[in-house]
Amino acid sequence: MHVSRRSRRALAAARARRIALAALAVVVFVAAVALPTLVVPALSGTGATTAASRAATGATAASPAHGALARKAVPANDPGDIVIGVNGSAVTTVLKGEAYVEGGAHAIEPEDGVLTGAIRTSGDVDTSRAGDYPVRYTVRDSHGHVASTVRTVKVVDAMDPQTGGLPVLMYHYIYDPANPPADLNANYIAADALEKQLEYLAGHGFYQPSWPEVRAYVDGTHTLPAHSVVLTFDDGEPGFFTNGCPLFTKYRVAATSFVITSDGNAPQRMKDCKSPYLEYESHSNDMHRAGGTVGHGGRISAMSRQEIVDDLAASKRVTGSLQAFAYPFGDTTADARAAVKDAGALVAFTTQYGRAQPGDDPMDLPRVRVQGDESLDAFVAAVS
Repeated sequence: MHVSRRSRRALAAARARRIALAALAVVVFVAAVALPTLVVPALSGTGATTAASRAATGATAASPAHGALARKAVPANDPGDIVIGVNGSAVTTVLKGEAYVEGGAHAIEPEDGVLTGAIRTSGDVDTSRAGDYPVRYTVRDSHGHVASTVRTVKVVDAMDPQTGGLPVLMYHYIYDPANPPADLNANYIAADALEKQLEYLAGHGFYQPSWPEVRAYVDGTHTLPAHSVVLTFDDGEPGFFTNGCPLFTKYRVAATSFVITSDGNAPQRMKDCKSPYLEYESHSNDMHRAGGTVGHGGRISAMSRQEIVDDLAASKRVTGSLQAFAYPFGDTTADARAAVKDAGALVAFTTQYGRAQPGDDPMDLPRVRVQGDESLDAFVAAVS
């Protein structure tokens, strides 16, 4: 049969149209199947969907080619392994008419480490009216877990004030009495002796102010309740974490660890401890060594003001906070005090013996050294 050249062209064009239509149908079908799989995981990664919306769209698990999208959604009320605690006492007492001083909170997570800088604070306190006011602290980790804690701010018409200054206690090392160190000295306290002290503080209702409260007290703008005390532990050595951390949690007594952050093991020790009653502050990054000519010979006296500021910035990246600072070896100079203030610290401590008093220089505060071999009666006298 003879087919004209024009007919052959018409047949070819029709065949091309059928092929194009078939290809378009395949594309539409593939897109319809793939779209829910691609869109829903992407939204869930932003926290924009709920379980109900995922069920409505028929979302399925992401394919191996999209491993980054395969992470399971985290329930909104799941804190994961985050440990979060308020700074200072969980019930904050404020005298009616005085300003409320926000103490903040601290948080840590085994993988992410310190999360203190990511904490969000909410709540209003009206100090013109007596009553209880909740302040909530919330933090999210990299896996989407969310944890929170609440401080109760108690505004009171009257209180018995702290008099005679504020004892900021200075400790160093904690040891297991069954395995005492070879170089045992007054800087070491046995875990059972520390436990008796914490039991006394908890049993007698001692108040632990936050560092912002301490600063306001020293500035003379804030009243602390009677029986106020602050516990600090220098250096962050291993025995402190293993022997001390469980005790703070057991007795619910707040404490601060002044950490030497150049110690490469410090971040892991902090993660392992993770008590809601323990916050971390700076004992410097790399200033806790010899090299100066003042006091005990710490290198801070040989450093420039900017070098000290830079060191403290490096330390803060590990601790997550620089509300308070303990001078290495207790050594300080005018430049050092100015640098610590420049770095943003609210208060800084030497090893000079004494109580912090209203009117003191907040960058040059004393502490009450707790001797490891002192009796419980001596401890009671030091904090009374």
